[in-house]
Amino acid sequence: MEFTKSEAKQWAKENMKGLEAVIFPSFSPDLQELDEEGIRYDVQHLSENGFASILCAPEACGMTFKERKKFVEIVCDEARGKIHTSIAVLQDTVEQDIEMLQHYEKVGGSIAMLGHPIQYYPRSVEDIYRMYKFMCDSTNLAIVFYPGRLHTRKFHPSYWPISLLPRIADIPNVVAMKIGGGSSLAFTAQCFHLVGDKILVNDPMPDRWPITVPKCGQQWAGAGPFALYQTPENPRMVRMFDLFLNSEIDKAMDIYWELSPITEIAGTVLAQVSYFDTGIVTSLIDKYCHWCNGGNGGTVRQPTGRLHDYNKERIRAALRAAGLTPREPEEEFYVGRVNYAKGARLKEF
Repeated sequence: MEFTKSEAKQWAKENMKGLEAVIFPSFSPDLQELDEEGIRYDVQHLSENGFASILCAPEACGMTFKERKKFVEIVCDEARGKIHTSIAVLQDTVEQDIEMLQHYEKVGGSIAMLGHPIQYYPRSVEDIYRMYKFMCDSTNLAIVFYPGRLHTRKFHPSYWPISLLPRIADIPNVVAMKIGGGSSLAFTAQCFHLVGDKILVNDPMPDRWPITVPKCGQQWAGAGPFALYQTPENPRMVRMFDLFLNSEIDKAMDIYWELSPITEIAGTVLAQVSYFDTGIVTSLIDKYCHWCNGGNGGTVRQPTGRLHDYNKERIRAALRAAGLTPREPEEEFYVGRVNYAKGARLKEF
């Protein structure tokens, strides 16, 4: 670890800057096992895009707990010395969350985005705090607090009990919070107001950065499907965020409008499944977008949002309108770029 718990907040302020992309698992063409080469390819490709960090999303599709731990281990090993990593810790139980935190720390991780597990039903606001502190106390990792989960709207219409934000921000190794995509602008404003001087507040939505970066001091954003917007040869999304950080607002907005054809489809295609209501991540669609711009691609196991032909057509049209050339042939996406290069093809039936 590069820091102790008492140093975690200062370490984050100095090191968590820029954009964080997301990596989903790759599988063999028959989906029976993890595709280690494909996962390593995506880590390398995202690093070449200039992102500051990569978030592992082991909860994003069907995997055994053992496979999830292996996926995280592969990402950390490939990223070592190249790029920071983080992990979404949103498992089935509190015990599994703690086991994943400890595993991630063991294999070289530094940052964990921690939410409350699926098989956890809080009885009170105080119950949420005690559970969350219990998990934070179990690890030396820098913790990104993530309120975007189920079972909490009954306590506050924002989806999260506002009174808890300052208390959670005071936990020594809580260094940041990620506001869930799709939350209200009012929630974002209140988060910066209540805890922006304690921890790094991150709104991942690009249409808010013209305000949250220069006016509220946001220095880090993600994880998000930012690979949809750029390639290593032309890392426009990374450059746009850096321009906001440097208060070059007009130049940043020029890129924002240049990318508007993609932004217009992202809000509908990537949000076709309500994450707030279902907890299902559109990992298959995210992987398709990344593959179009040079990622490994590859189908993921269920459950995941469906990838329909009309989704693909809209994505490809938006990329062309923004000056990008979507990759061909599409059969490569379904088996994964690395596997396709080794001769793998889709079965006829």
